[in-house]
Amino acid sequence: MVDAKAVTTSNLHENVTGTLHGSWGFEPYQGPTFHFQNAQATKWELAATDKNALVVGREDTLHLTSGNATCVESVTAKTEAGKEIKTTWKVEQPDQLEIKVPMKDEEPGALTLVVKQAGTKEPEQLALHSLAEAGKYDRFTLNAGDAQGVLAGNRLDEVSGLELKGVQFHPGKLANTSNGDELTLSAANENATAQLHAGDKTTAHVQLKDGRTLDVAASVVTARPKVQLLSKNIQGPDTAKDTHIALSNENEVPLNSKIVFSIKTVTPETFTPDEKIEVATADGSFHTTLSVADGSLTLQDAKTALATIDLAKSFGPSAFGPLRFRPVGPKDTAGDWQPLTNLVRLPILEELQCSRNTALPCTLTGTNLFLLDAVASDSKFEQSMQVPDGFAGNALQVPHPVGGSLYVKLRDDPSTVNTVVLPPRQLPQQASAARPVPPAAVPEPAQPPPDATNPGTTANVQQPPAQATPAPPAANQPH
Repeated sequence: MVDAKAVTTSNLHENVTGTLHGSWGFEPYQGPTFHFQNAQATKWELAATDKNALVVGREDTLHLTSGNATCVESVTAKTEAGKEIKTTWKVEQPDQLEIKVPMKDEEPGALTLVVKQAGTKEPEQLALHSLAEAGKYDRFTLNAGDAQGVLAGNRLDEVSGLELKGVQFHPGKLANTSNGDELTLSAANENATAQLHAGDKTTAHVQLKDGRTLDVAASVVTARPKVQLLSKNIQGPDTAKDTHIALSNENEVPLNSKIVFSIKTVTPETFTPDEKIEVATADGSFHTTLSVADGSLTLQDAKTALATIDLAKSFGPSAFGPLRFRPVGPKDTAGDWQPLTNLVRLPILEELQCSRNTALPCTLTGTNLFLLDAVASDSKFEQSMQVPDGFAGNALQVPHPVGGSLYVKLRDDPSTVNTVVLPPRQLPQQASAARPVPPAAVPEPAQPPPDATNPGTTANVQQPPAQATPAPPAANQPH
């Protein structure tokens, strides 16, 4: 036993040397020398490589550095909710601890590491943060000349950005494909991607929302094909003559038409014999491919081509909506989609019958009237009627035209107002008179006076029956 009353540890340094002195019988004795660590308040530092080491769902290992590692008495971890997690630890070196923290059943969030040293009153606390398990990031691919690349892997919703050779990319659309998840990332500065060339293979740095940065293989591949639309021409029957509907928007193309459009190649410099043009509706439900092989794509020269598409033959009777096109190069490398036109289906209007009385509706007959969205008597659609969904009839009661013209909106493009070029046929006067006329409003009868014999009551007065309106005389009877 050693009497240490005279020792004041606060006056000692963190590392001290002590030598044992005493007597052996009547002779003075100087014993062995020991190295001591003095337990004092100190700052624990987490190893730089362990900043993102706490991941839930597994046992994690941390390394702490301080001058008093050998004085540690206990190490515990506490969650933000106050739950205590038992750890195992050991002194790796006099100034370093290795701590194993079981996080298999824990949730990501704030965590406090509590380190108690022998001889100190208050333990040291180190604030940490546990993370969710990172996703798997397979590769980042960028076509030369593009400002957008694709990151493949899983749990891509955790990505906040990506850096490639000093170019910063921001996350965009996340898609699920047959090969896995893909995240489109766009360059913050489109011009900065000019320094990236086809054939470059390097490492990109994926930045996660929780602050972590992970490495992923990146490659710059061959540029995608690009073309420029030069002109387009619509070939087909006169819709105003055949359907009696005059289209007001030149971008609307009837389904029973052909489109001939010319394009000029931008990348590569010349067309290749196996290059194709894909045409599809905006949602991809209907699509077709034009090629030199089938004659739907004809080369004018090495840089210019004419494409021809028979809409009804290529898409069938149910296609409608915006059409777009894109070039498809070797190995099915596709370029960007570009708008082409707006595909609409037209009903065939046959006859418009109206009476002389402009307050009465007219009857519009035709086929495929379900393709109409609404009919109005004026171009502003202030007096209009909505065509019911799935209308299967061949006649509609429509407003009486103002100024001799009706206006319609097509179900395939209800944002555009088109004109009906079908002059109304006036019904014979007798047929007009035979139409049902709404009854005139009849005023309420006045209340009878109170019964004189019984004040406060009302006399029971029998109202005379309404007289029927006489029918018009027959044509063969004298008036």
